[in-house]
Amino acid sequence: MKKSKKLKALHKVCGVCEQCEFNFKYSQNASFYYVLDFNEKLCYCAVEDDFILNGFEINRLRDTDLVSVLDNATNEINRRNGILDGLEAPDVDISSWKAVFNSLAKADMFIRIENEYTDFFRIGKIKKVKKKSVVFKSFDGDGVWQPKIKIPFSKITTVRFGDRYSEHWKEYLTRRNK
Repeated sequence: MKKSKKLKALHKVCGVCEQCEFNFKYSQNASFYYVLDFNEKLCYCAVEDDFILNGFEINRLRDTDLVSVLDNATNEINRRNGILDGLEAPDVDISSWKAVFNSLAKADMFIRIENEYTDFFRIGKIKKVKKKSVVFKSFDGDGVWQPKIKIPFSKITTVRFGDRYSEHWKEYLTRRNK
């Protein structure tokens, strides 16, 4: 799909209660979102997962094969259920990855950084934002904090936050460390 068609679809749904389907080059499964903001490189969305919202994602547009507006019963069901009522999305500047990480660092939340092409996955906290990378402190599957690592922005495809997975880990580690 040409970039211009992706941007046209995003313009149509950004900030309104219209669900969008994304097909990514690295996955055979479709993903469903409500678009909150976008530019020519990044897209900030609320994640729709079987009639509930499950956090937020920022994805690179170049990794999409298809972006399309959904015109089916899911939109009607979600509208009737008020899925977007009271949605409080963190204020995130998506003008660049550096701006994204600076915004998220201020919010002091657990985030997930991924590269789906290589199965790179880290969950944890931003320690420092540099010109071309982020210094990140992650933990393993047992909740043990690992040494800080530097992740180049060029290696990041997706950033997730405010989702059940990240929030449950944050709650668990906060209680355990008291």
